Amino acid sequence: MDNDNFSIDDGVRSADDELLSVEEAASILEVHYMTAYRYVKRRSLEATQVNGQWQIRRTDLDEFVRRREERHLKAVDSRDARRTADYHSALRECLIESDGKAAFEVLQSAIDAGADMEEVYLDILGPVLAGIGESWARGEIDISVEHRATAVATRLVGQLSPRCVRRGRRRGNVLIGGPAGERHSLALAMLGDLLRLHGWDVSDLGADTPSNSFVHAASSIANLVAVGVSVTADESLDSAAELLSMLRRAIGDDLPVLVGGAAIRDVAHARSLGADHFAEGARGFIAFLDEQSNKRRPSSDAPTAKKKPSGGAAKPSTKKKPPSSGDAAN
Repeated sequence: MDNDNFSIDDGVRSADDELLSVEEAASILEVHYMTAYRYVKRRSLEATQVNGQWQIRRTDLDEFVRRREERHLKAVDSRDARRTADYHSALRECLIESDGKAAFEVLQSAIDAGADMEEVYLDILGPVLAGIGESWARGEIDISVEHRATAVATRLVGQLSPRCVRRGRRRGNVLIGGPAGERHSLALAMLGDLLRLHGWDVSDLGADTPSNSFVHAASSIANLVAVGVSVTADESLDSAAELLSMLRRAIGDDLPVLVGGAAIRDVAHARSLGADHFAEGARGFIAFLDEQSNKRRPSSDAPTAKKKPSGGAAKPSTKKKPPSSGDAAN
């Protein structure tokens, strides 16, 4: 290994440049070994191969922890945390036990206490599902438990979906879906509901949509204002890149294409796949659409042309004006 990967002072490597194995990093992060390995493979955790083994610098691990905590703080706004935290443990227990009726009652009690649908989806249901997924990744629960919890959550979203219908003028059509190989559709369903709540019409193709079919939908939907692609697994990145390339050829450069999901690390990663923008969660997606909508809307401060009075209403001026170049010849 090159010596410039770490510093040596009096024969002792500094703590900041300590090298860790994947197993040691997993222990520090309190996750399963395979979870830490996936972090390395997707390059969200920097690592270097030494003699066929992955080595992680302690400084890189600390930076990974900092970014992860930052993302968590963004996901749960402190203003809403007090309102929603009390429901997490109760909902988790209901989902783990596959008790759909009790789970719905937990969410309904949150709504009765003042939580809106965005808070229910993004600050209660979403974090609880993410926590259950992490429990499976750490080996704390069987995959069958996680699947049953997801199935219950899917039914809950189906029950809550009618509450996301918004009356009034529609703002345009948004197409969302997952590329070929993508297996997770629940996040798309929740995003679709929240987009409708904000006044957008939504065409949700679900997960695992062949590229040709995705492009056909994008080319045939009237008044399409944006396309969103969800990628949650590294295995779907290649098909996502193929889809984004085909979409760009089919719909041109004017229509924005966003990509998001757990497999997308940041803006640079999204653009390297061929997307225009990185959607950092449902709130980021909605904020982008709102911003674009505001750009298209004429400013209320813009001056408006005054109408000329109709022929019989105005009195002719007594002052003579020199003829302008646009006047008809007299």
